[in-house]
Amino acid sequence: MPLWTKHDLMTACKGLDPTSNFLKNNNILGISIDDRTINIGDLFIALVGDKFDGHNFIETAISKGACGVLVSDIRLAEKYDGLFVNDTKKALVQIGKFARIRFNGITIGITGSNGKTSTNYLLSNALKKFGKTHKTFGNNNNIIGLSLTLSRLPYDYDFCVLELGMSSAGEIGELSKIAKPNIALITNVSKSHIENFKNEKDIAKAKSEIYLGLRTNGTAIINSDNIWKQFLIAEAKKANAKIHLYGSCKNSTTKIIKISDEKEGSTIFYDKIENWHLKYLNMTQAKNAVATISVIKELKLEPKKVHKIISNLKPLSGRGEKLTINYCRNKKTFIIDDSYNANPASMKAALYNFNKLKLNLHKYETVIIIGDMLELGKHSTKMHLELVPILQKIKPDLLLTLGKASKKINDKLKVTLNSHSYQKIDQLIKDIKKFIKPNQIILLKGSNGTGLWKLVSIFKDIIQENANAT
Repeated sequence: MPLWTKHDLMTACKGLDPTSNFLKNNNILGISIDDRTINIGDLFIALVGDKFDGHNFIETAISKGACGVLVSDIRLAEKYDGLFVNDTKKALVQIGKFARIRFNGITIGITGSNGKTSTNYLLSNALKKFGKTHKTFGNNNNIIGLSLTLSRLPYDYDFCVLELGMSSAGEIGELSKIAKPNIALITNVSKSHIENFKNEKDIAKAKSEIYLGLRTNGTAIINSDNIWKQFLIAEAKKANAKIHLYGSCKNSTTKIIKISDEKEGSTIFYDKIENWHLKYLNMTQAKNAVATISVIKELKLEPKKVHKIISNLKPLSGRGEKLTINYCRNKKTFIIDDSYNANPASMKAALYNFNKLKLNLHKYETVIIIGDMLELGKHSTKMHLELVPILQKIKPDLLLTLGKASKKINDKLKVTLNSHSYQKIDQLIKDIKKFIKPNQIILLKGSNGTGLWKLVSIFKDIIQENANAT
């Protein structure tokens, strides 16, 4: 079954077919904005950005099997039998809106300062148990990413899980009005992106914009343990939403009795369910699992049917994934890759979980590699220095910091800890191998913009080298 017919696509974006040969009786099987990842049967949409112009890659896209092109240059539309629009970005948004309107399944929108991508991952895998499920892929949570995700949504699917991100006020509201969620989940509110806001309450207000697009008789799922719970409840009620609370507070709809840390993974007690063991997910991820259960319950589905599915899921790359270097004589080094992003709340949670792991693996040396937490504005120094007492408690055998803000942590701790500071990722890349050896546990945590994630490929090379040696 085609994803798009020519008629529906032209209706959605109000495009013109100057040669009358657009698609040449073919149907569209997929949507792409990147010539490097084109699949046969994809429509290639030539977006124009500040540093790129998709129109320069039309021939590559066609050579790789694109069934047609959508462009904003009439001469190129005529040359390649393409569909012409005035603005390809606006056209993509219109296609996304049309796809959402024609979709008759249930849409779940997820936002939050932390945990939205991981919750999206857990929930979308769980929902596959009950029907065909579409989801945000990767971190496509801005206006282009959301529109692209919706443009790829088959109209006959049962569920669609959408991640909504932001860096400033107004963004979530715009996304929500496109996503039109039946269920809106806010995982938490913390000081992420605070450089663009006056205070944390303004961040909570911005997150609550997810209710602006909530469908009639929609449901708001809210973390009852977050300090902004009452504010979010009040905002949700303005949208006449049904309120579902999850957490350890006594009035929670989905009540967490206890989450306990294990040597591997964690164990959850919720509602009347005891000993739900997650093999690979730590206590922070366990909270995301409970958020997933809350959605399942609101959909009137059976939570027990997804316990095993979620239990077997491993963390996403860059979000707590555990990598293992196998050395000779059964010696191992474990790397906790939490390098995708960082803010004060997620950094403290990562350090807390790392300390728990240290206690379980007390014979291993501990290495903490911290990159700057970005987008904190005038609060940056204070929030980085708040990590100092936590690190003093952990007492890692080695601390490596990356960036100007994290250097202030190093300056405070270098007298009492084995600590080294790096300003640029390239220098740390050159030196990293001299710090890595058998019988270590290593935490990698920092904002994406620091480039800390580039170390992961080096660790994976070490893993492969040792695998080949054995």
